[in-house]
Amino acid sequence: MKKKQDKPKIEELFVVGFDLDKKPRGGRFEGIDERAANVAFDLGLTAVIKASSDFAEAAKKLPVGRVYASGKAFIPNIKEALVTELMAILRKPGDCSEAYRLDKRSNMKDGTEGDTSQVRCKSPITSGLPRSWNDIDAGHLVLAHAGYEDGWWEAVVVNREDDILTLRYRDAPKLPTFVRHLNTVALINPGPLCDND
Repeated sequence: MKKKQDKPKIEELFVVGFDLDKKPRGGRFEGIDERAANVAFDLGLTAVIKASSDFAEAAKKLPVGRVYASGKAFIPNIKEALVTELMAILRKPGDCSEAYRLDKRSNMKDGTEGDTSQVRCKSPITSGLPRSWNDIDAGHLVLAHAGYEDGWWEAVVVNREDDILTLRYRDAPKLPTFVRHLNTVALINPGPLCDND
């Protein structure tokens, strides 16, 4: 008898998060589909490619999303607990998943506008964060000091000119951008190097 050959593994795209209306959504798509990823980014969701085994196992609970011939995609509503579980895995030190999010704040109801909201976060949520101050570039996540009473907060680099960074607070999109010198921001520990093979 001939031994059955294993089918080659097809990479999946996982989409998860809270949309612009704060509703939990998520789905999985067979293959890395750019149309589905673009819909996810438009909704403010996180797209995960090259998922770690832990994330992929938990993400089996996600419903299957659909991509239509028109180019539109459907990402179902899911339970908030599942979003929380999957995001916790992505934030776990050493998780090798590649997660991306495009912050489309200009489409939000608060009317915020400007090119600064269109920066794609190049850093996966845990792995891939800048490992040195020289590596910091637009789209990276760093810590910025907000004052002695407020402490340090996550900020996205909007622009870098030499050693001057233009930043915006990740969790306070209504606040204006601000400027800091490169030496005054802190790096977030990216965790150990991990092998995606």
